[in-house]
Order: sequence, then structure tokens, then C-alpha cells
Amino acid sequence: MPLFEIKDFTMYELDRSSLQTIMLGNEAVRYSNRYTIKNMDYTDNEKKYIANMKADDGIYKDDLVTLSGNVEYIRDDGLTFKTKKAVYNKKTSDVTSDVGYVAYLNDSIVQGSYIRYNNEKNKIFSKNVRAKIQLQESK
Repeated sequence: MPLFEIKDFTMYELDRSSLQTIMLGNEAVRYSNRYTIKNMDYTDNEKKYIANMKADDGIYKDDLVTLSGNVEYIRDDGLTFKTKKAVYNKKTSDVTSDVGYVAYLNDSIVQGSYIRYNNEKNKIFSKNVRAKIQLQESK
């Protein structure tokens, strides 16, 4: 049962030294154990990186952010991927999608059926990969 509904939702999470996350949405519903958000815009503002995730819908529960519908992940170093559903685990810094994705970095394009990307380690694990890699020419 909803506790309350919010229009033009904004939530900031802070620790003792900095802003950790920003979560925005057109509408949000607060339940006792979660938020559901329409047009979610979630930014993870860690010291090592900034990652932004957008989706038509989102659920924020415990340390998991579940995004669905036109999910777009953008990292400040240029990595971007698009999918239909993704889950971001704040504890492990992993974002995972098992419904197929397309990733972009500079002029390179990678497609696959599964992706797990770790923000902290900057490592990708993927399945059924097709890639078009644009190599930099040496000068």
C-alpha cells in the first residue's frame, strides 16, 4: 500500500563528505520498503566516476535500482549502452542486463545478449558478442 505519491520527484543521498546519488522522476510512489519512479534519472556520483542511468520506469529498493523501458546508461568516460531492462547494485557497483544491449564507446559498437559492467573496476562481462571496433591510428 502506498505511503504517499510525489510529483516532480528529487532525492539526494549524502554521506559525511559528499553527494553520493541523485534520483529524479516525473512521479514517484513511496511504499514502506521502496520507491517506484516514472521517467527515472539516476546519477551515481562516486569519487572515481560519474554514471547516469535513465529509464521509463524504475524501482529503488534497498541497494538495488531496477530500470525498465528505454534504459540508457552513460558514464563520464564515454561508455554508453542501451537496453530494455537493467539492474544496478549499489553495493557491488555492477549494472546488469540480460535482455540484450547495444554499447558505444567512441566509434566502436558492441552488441550482446547479456552485459555486466562493474563501475568501480571498469570491467565488462558479456555474452554472444558482436563488435565493430574502431582502432586508433598511431601518429
